Amino acid sequence: MPKKLYLLKIGGSIITDTTKPSAAKRAEIRRIVREIKAAKDEGDFNLIIGHGSGSFAHRPAKKYRTNEGIVNKDSRKGATITHMVAKELNDIFVEEALKSGLDVFPFSPSSFGVHNGEHWASGTTEPIKEAMNRSMIPVTYGDVVMNSKNGFSIASTERVFEFIASRLKPDKVILATDVDGVFDKDPRKCKDAKLVRNIDRNNITAALKWAKGSHKVDVTGGMHSKLSFLYGIAKMSGGEGVILNGKKDGRIRDALLGRYGTATVVRP
Repeated sequence: MPKKLYLLKIGGSIITDTTKPSAAKRAEIRRIVREIKAAKDEGDFNLIIGHGSGSFAHRPAKKYRTNEGIVNKDSRKGATITHMVAKELNDIFVEEALKSGLDVFPFSPSSFGVHNGEHWASGTTEPIKEAMNRSMIPVTYGDVVMNSKNGFSIASTERVFEFIASRLKPDKVILATDVDGVFDKDPRKCKDAKLVRNIDRNNITAALKWAKGSHKVDVTGGMHSKLSFLYGIAKMSGGEGVILNGKKDGRIRDALLGRYGTATVVRP
């Protein structure tokens, strides 16, 4: 019987100091990779890790307007600089993962996919599959990708995961953010906000309305987009999604092992 496949996305707001340029939180990265190692030692599953850019690539991307494509004489240089800065954080994450004993291998989205202006137009997941066949953990991230219409696009980690999920049909997708999950109100403004622990076709419409007004958990999008992303993958793959607070010790490990505790679980 084939191993189950899990995708884990770690928010950039968890592993970087978003108030400073290119400031990685190595202690947090070490804690997270230790949790992943503990889960891998206990469980038997394939895993693909993706992480956000946080205080790294978003700054040069904004400076050079990289997501708009080729707009001026500095666009090509800016796309390369943005890619290189995004890779810096990936290098740090992979370095710490290797130190923890995880057999990881980095994958830049720029090397396996092309956009057409709105979504992935073409690409391959074969190298990622081959890495997992060799008991390795692929690690990807938000990156600059070629765009067939205007030159370049910024592919967030969630967009990268959408493409991977469309090809590999994961059993579970975990989003580690800086809040406990989806609330019926903004928990940072309303003391009576309640965590919505389970979301499916019966309450997804209401949950998306709640999430639309909730705290923006990182620079790549708010909770509404994260919930929409997870529910879409759950419907496509028949698996489940989990939104949890990756800043809390043990929650990533537990979610990988199917112990959800304080979190929002999304199913078709």
